[in-house]
Amino acid sequence: MTDYDHQCEVQLLRLYERVSYLNSDKCEKLELTNNEQMTLKLTWNAWVGGDATKKGLEMFCRMFENHKETKEVFDFAKGSSVQKMQAEARVMFHVTRVMQMLTKVIQNLDHLEECVPELRQLGGRHGVCGYNVPPAYFPHLGEAMRQLMSKDLGTWTPAHNALWERTYTFIYTQMVKGEKAYGGGAGKR
Repeated sequence: MTDYDHQCEVQLLRLYERVSYLNSDKCEKLELTNNEQMTLKLTWNAWVGGDATKKGLEMFCRMFENHKETKEVFDFAKGSSVQKMQAEARVMFHVTRVMQMLTKVIQNLDHLEECVPELRQLGGRHGVCGYNVPPAYFPHLGEAMRQLMSKDLGTWTPAHNALWERTYTFIYTQMVKGEKAYGGGAGKR
């Protein structure tokens, strides 16, 4: 297969996933009011505060603290302290990519069909043919993020928590769909 053929295949898959999402049932979509979109954008920007990588590392550390089993999935995190992880290029690369994807979702709340193909491809890479991450681990990162937002943002309310939980559930649901479709099935340990 030539590079051109591969690029065509990738673009066709992206188009397929986009159209699939647009034609999916209303219950499978994340529908947000303008106020909810603005709340998500404001809380994200206030929390990230210009240093998304720092917040991402805090998020992963909190997840590892809350759910020790998740650390086993990350070769770079096994037995590592926070200071050691900060110095590890693979950790920081991964954290940066996760935060970039979350930022992209937040920036595209009014047209999430732009993000669904990437989220599903990302899920595919996390399946048994890739990183082999159990889908039950995906919610743990969102839980860690909400805990940190609650701690860091003085204006955090139960309504913020519910909105972010709904949004992160949408994100990981798309990843699980991709994991099943493109990753050889859902990851298992």
